[in-house]
Amino acid sequence: MTYQEGVFYMKGLVLKLEEGETKSFSIGELVINYPGYKKTGDYQLTINGIAPKHTEIVNEIYKATTSKNIDAIISFLDDVYTNGLNAKPIVFSKEFIEKIFWITLQEEINYPQPKYRGRKLPFQRFYEAALAKMKNIDVKKIETRTNNHGSGVPKLFKVINYAIPSFYN
Repeated sequence: MTYQEGVFYMKGLVLKLEEGETKSFSIGELVINYPGYKKTGDYQLTINGIAPKHTEIVNEIYKATTSKNIDAIISFLDDVYTNGLNAKPIVFSKEFIEKIFWITLQEEINYPQPKYRGRKLPFQRFYEAALAKMKNIDVKKIETRTNNHGSGVPKLFKVINYAIPSFYN
């Protein structure tokens, strides 16, 4: 499923509900409860009853990044950004792709591009997590950039010596 298909799918599910009705479905350990509180198509995502955070993905990427796999991680992130659930699980598992997809699909639904940044904004932070690891920057800096609610969009890092994915502009 691509992001466009995901938006269409979730909006379609929500529109089929009777007023006041709620439903859910599971994908592995992920539970998607809909509708959510924002726009049509919004949902609540939980893992073991807890909503996952973008900073969790930032930390997983930071921990996994090495000088040997940085290019593969950048390629992986670009693949997920472009292809959604159709991305290839090269560096990370299919379950990790699912987690990234469903967390960022909410952004695409609630803050659609091009008016807003949709999934682009969290993917920029995921990429910066990999860059931070290579530059020995504490992951806490990327967590702060990820949780900057109401503080404006952080300026992008100047990238030298690494590939720049399609979403980093």
